[in-house]
Amino acid sequence: MSWIAVILLFVNLVPLSSHRATVSSSSSAVRLRSIPRASGTHGLAVDYAVVLNATNFDAVLGGTPATYAVVEFYAHWCPACRNYKPQYEKVARLFNGPDAVHPGMVLMTRVDCALKTNNNLCDKFSVSHYPMLFWGPCSEFIAAGWEPKQEKSKIRVIDDGRTAERLLNWINKRIGSTYCLDDEQNKKEHLSSSISDPEQIAGAADDVEEATATAFNIILEHKAMEAAAAAKVEAEDKQQVEAWLQKEVAAVEE
Repeated sequence: MSWIAVILLFVNLVPLSSHRATVSSSSSAVRLRSIPRASGTHGLAVDYAVVLNATNFDAVLGGTPATYAVVEFYAHWCPACRNYKPQYEKVARLFNGPDAVHPGMVLMTRVDCALKTNNNLCDKFSVSHYPMLFWGPCSEFIAAGWEPKQEKSKIRVIDDGRTAERLLNWINKRIGSTYCLDDEQNKKEHLSSSISDPEQIAGAADDVEEATATAFNIILEHKAMEAAAAAKVEAEDKQQVEAWLQKEVAAVEE
């Protein structure tokens, strides 16, 4: 049997349970380490923006650890608000929730002005269209309001937030950051690419060494089996020849 045939035999035999048992019991057993991978993705079906109303408005903004807040005043029946919601949520999921990429910076919220219970709250901020976005320190929203001619107010109307990209750029300019909508994906890739860690690299090298040693052991085993089988065949052939010769000699002597 040629070396090529041995290698082909090795490839075909490695997955067999008999070899798994042999390999696992040997000192050169293959122990491939699992590399952690991030699983699951965030979908826009989840509302990351915090829903505020006249009852919890001050309590939520006063109790948040975030420094700034974005408050979206909208109406649930408004087509423009429905179309804008996915854009707003793309930004909200960067700042809100347990898996936020940039927690503690900005609290993304919304208030439904179509609800009668929020009429006074929406009037307090002079909401003139939907959706209407406001920015400011969380403390400034508490027990306060906004008027178009109020120059000294720290609350600002976000006038360029029609898309997620524009809204995030507007926020970046306000706080001097360089956040991107891809920050969430980049975080996942960083967590899932733990193979770049020195320990993972060393582990992978060990796995290669172990697998290589096991492969050679199996090849040597088959080589030894091939030699033993050849020796057995040779011995059997020799016995058959000797028996035939004995019969021929006996026949001549008779």
